[in-house]
Amino acid sequence: MESLKVETVLKDAVVSCADETGWANLAEIGAVLRKNGVKYGKLWRFINDYPHIVETKIDTSTTPPAIYAKLTK
Repeated sequence: MESLKVETVLKDAVVSCADETGWANLAEIGAVLRKNGVKYGKLWRFINDYPHIVETKIDTSTTPPAIYAKLTK
């Protein structure tokens, strides 16, 4: 899949999964990406390849820890 299209699908996935604060659970984002044909190995690594699009945070208050992403702009 073309890089620009992947970035568009990633942005749309984050927006569609985001709560009222803009944060989206990484597992939900991954499901949307797969549904839209984006292939990735480790989702965490894939997301970290796009720091210009998304920022991440880890919630260690849950077991296992939950990872969230939010659009940077």
